[in-house]
Amino acid sequence: MTIAVDVGNTTIALAALEGTEVRHSWRIMTQERTCDEYAVLLSSMFERAGLARAAWTLAGICSVVPSETRPIAEALVSVTGLVSKILDGVSDWGIKVETDNPAEVGADRIANAIGAYYTHGGPAIVVDIGTATTFDVVSVEGQYRGGVIAPGMLAGAKDLWTRARMLPQIEIRKPARAIGTTTVQCMESGIFFGTVGQIEGVVRRMWKEMGGECLVLMTGGYAALIADHLSFKTVLDAHLTLKGIACAIDPALRRRSRAV
Repeated sequence: MTIAVDVGNTTIALAALEGTEVRHSWRIMTQERTCDEYAVLLSSMFERAGLARAAWTLAGICSVVPSETRPIAEALVSVTGLVSKILDGVSDWGIKVETDNPAEVGADRIANAIGAYYTHGGPAIVVDIGTATTFDVVSVEGQYRGGVIAPGMLAGAKDLWTRARMLPQIEIRKPARAIGTTTVQCMESGIFFGTVGQIEGVVRRMWKEMGGECLVLMTGGYAALIADHLSFKTVLDAHLTLKGIACAIDPALRRRSRAV
């Protein structure tokens, strides 16, 4: 069993996987914790899932919050006995990062590209709607070509009600229609349909630069809210990042995936 941990700016997603099959998954808020605090949390989650220490064979982490990487890695040693492999843009994880500075590419984006290539194939565009909305391109040969980083739905919403003092804090959801008749409805529409338009516009520009349409994969906290409202077909994979971590740290799994 592999434990994969995706440390994001807002939440930390974890999964227990057999191959690329997610057997158990968890999500906790990202906040500063000690190694001991993480160890207590992990022990509790694994115990409730019936996962003993002996169940674990591999551990991997992708993190965009450096301050939390070490405490989580140390907690995993304590709870599972495993030293985690930590994803970056310069090591060999089964794809070639063809950007100007591979070291600056976020580990989550690397994991998404790996997950896309080894579980869905290429070429593909991964749209990850989280704190930021990221777009990442992986080629048919398994090369990470780069992408786009844009403000996410929650970041955009918070910016509205923080900077515009007359605007209230709202829930992010699909509005009944585009034309709002109250301030809240107008904000809901702007955030939701603004994101839909952003994704459609960026993807179509990417397709043009790539020379044709390709698979679009959706993941991230708000992907399920958006996916069905785009004007083109997408594949929703809520655990793509975690699957990518599993493929990255297990070369045998990558070989099996490509053989299928």
